[in-house]
Amino acid sequence: MNVLIQGGGRGIGLALARRALAAGAERLVITARQPEASPAHAELAADPRITFLAMDITDDAGIRAACAAMRDILPRLDRVICTSGILREGEIRPEKRIADIDAEALVRLYRVNALGPMLLARELWPLLKGDHALRFSAISARVGSISDNRLGGWYAYRASKAALNQLMRTLSIELARANPNACVATLHPGTVDTDLSKPFQGGVPADKLFSADDSAGRMWAVLDGLTPQDSGTLFAYDGSVIPY
Repeated sequence: MNVLIQGGGRGIGLALARRALAAGAERLVITARQPEASPAHAELAADPRITFLAMDITDDAGIRAACAAMRDILPRLDRVICTSGILREGEIRPEKRIADIDAEALVRLYRVNALGPMLLARELWPLLKGDHALRFSAISARVGSISDNRLGGWYAYRASKAALNQLMRTLSIELARANPNACVATLHPGTVDTDLSKPFQGGVPADKLFSADDSAGRMWAVLDGLTPQDSGTLFAYDGSVIPY
């Protein structure tokens, strides 16, 4: 099994990289903006199965270069997990009301949370098409569900994750024609104890706050159970379907 973990340098991405190795991945590609400085590199660099590549998911040219390198070393990809996502960054914070909306923040979250996986799929297309079993996935969020939105707020994050779900749904339709054994899915990881969620963990029950390793294991198991008939769907960490 050939696996790509985009954003695998730390946190959930690193936990998913560990899971891929435990599952017997023959080749594992881990991307990060600065892979040599990442916890993943410090922990896993000695493993001959692993290739580290520098890639910023918002840099189109960098994505092209990294994917060209992957095409040189891999005959196909069997599992792809895109972990990129931001909720807050610098002055960017989740909006509580419409007066908080900032155009640049909206664009920034869209580029990271929604557009990146599509640019990746575009450049990886030769490794995705064919007739091999493939799971192409990206981490989304329950708050990206339009029908499940009952609290409001968080305009940019909700909208960017909703956009990701739509883009992945659209990708699933085209990829089904290029690879009938492919499944495209977005995944809700639950509330994970990472830097992204720390300011918002106060009201989360202890049994619903997952470690990165726990969430990664649950999502990996969901991917293991998917079939091409599940393609184009948003799944929670427990395998349940979340309506768009």
